[in-house]
Amino acid sequence: MSVAPAAPPATPPATPPATPPAGPPSGMSRFSIASPLAGGAFHAMGSGLFHTLLPLRLVADGHGAEAVGLVVGAEGAGFLLGCIGSVRLIRSVGEVRAYAALSASSAVLILSLGTQPPLIAFMAIQAVIGFSNAGQSVVIESWMNAMVPNRSRGRMLTLYVVLLGLFYGLGQLLATDIDPAGLPLLMLTAAFYLAAIVPVTAIWVGEPQLHVPMGVRLFHTFKVSPIGALACLITGLISSTFSSIGPLYGLDMNFPQKTIVLLMAATQLGALFLQFPLGYLSDRTDRGVMMLWLAIALALLCAGFLLVDGTTPVWVFLILFSVFGGISEIFYPLGVAHANDAAEPREFVPLSSNLLLIWAFGGTVGPAVVTMGMPAFGSAIFFVYALAIAVLFAALTAWLRYGRPPAKAREQFVAYPQTSPIVYEWGPHDQPDETGRGAP
Repeated sequence: MSVAPAAPPATPPATPPATPPAGPPSGMSRFSIASPLAGGAFHAMGSGLFHTLLPLRLVADGHGAEAVGLVVGAEGAGFLLGCIGSVRLIRSVGEVRAYAALSASSAVLILSLGTQPPLIAFMAIQAVIGFSNAGQSVVIESWMNAMVPNRSRGRMLTLYVVLLGLFYGLGQLLATDIDPAGLPLLMLTAAFYLAAIVPVTAIWVGEPQLHVPMGVRLFHTFKVSPIGALACLITGLISSTFSSIGPLYGLDMNFPQKTIVLLMAATQLGALFLQFPLGYLSDRTDRGVMMLWLAIALALLCAGFLLVDGTTPVWVFLILFSVFGGISEIFYPLGVAHANDAAEPREFVPLSSNLLLIWAFGGTVGPAVVTMGMPAFGSAIFFVYALAIAVLFAALTAWLRYGRPPAKAREQFVAYPQTSPIVYEWGPHDQPDETGRGAP
């Protein structure tokens, strides 16, 4: 992919201050990328801490499972809007100012939750936080685009995914001894969000210009790659939903908070460490068939969750949560890769951008749907829901896989972050030439 051009230098005043030139500085070292990466890591740690205890906080405040679904769904809707709408804000004020404003706004809104707002206000706050999170991802990823040469983007994207996953998991582990209903949770989360501003604003590495926003063509995306689109959708419906339902499941099992936090961290770390072996395998086999078998495995895993109870040893739950996290998360990058297998080179960027929006839609709808059934059936209803989706996906994949001709070309598996469409403008794809064909 082409690198976003650097912003043109502004005309200096008569007595210019010591202002760095626009664009990446010449002779930039390999460590210059640490600035946006550090900002993303701080923010991921705060998010891991907050989102692990958010369901427990709502329960402690007297809300039911339906409220948890509505709040998490509101944040997902805000993120979905932020994927599209934050670009205009960033263009108008610049990358650094936008990032600082979005991160500071998230910190202030997090602290405002200490007033115990009514549910509708809680939902509105989380929606704005979701919008801000998407905007910050756009800034970090487009900024890295201007700093990383084409030949290194695949490796840097993988490093970015690993770093975010690792620090999100570390943030979860910090939640072990923190009272979900107390102010320290909000203060620590806000502190991490504010700390994320420091490396981005205090270390100058050059501001890029954002590319033109991608068009929303969801139906075309399903037409190009129905299996890839469905894989991204079920990742949102299942994996993203479990991030809010998992703590409630732990409460129903009468687990202490330390155990709940440990299990949720196991889900995240399982997703992190299983992604690459499974991705490596997908490059050497038929991705559609592999996703079919993974869907069957996911259905069996959900059935296993329905067979355990509070007397089951914790180590069994650790295995179940880890494998569940790894399998449920892998559908998204496999879906993106499978879609690119079937697409023309000129479609890579808009296709991957729309696949992200499909994932975000699933993550918005899933929590609200599952929590509607929890008052009657308990949190275990999630695994019935996930089992049904996995079986349906397996059936549709089998029908589509054996009823359509195989793709003529294959894209190498890349670990894609589920953050913003901008990241796909610097994925490790060949740059199309004037005819729309990939570069040799």
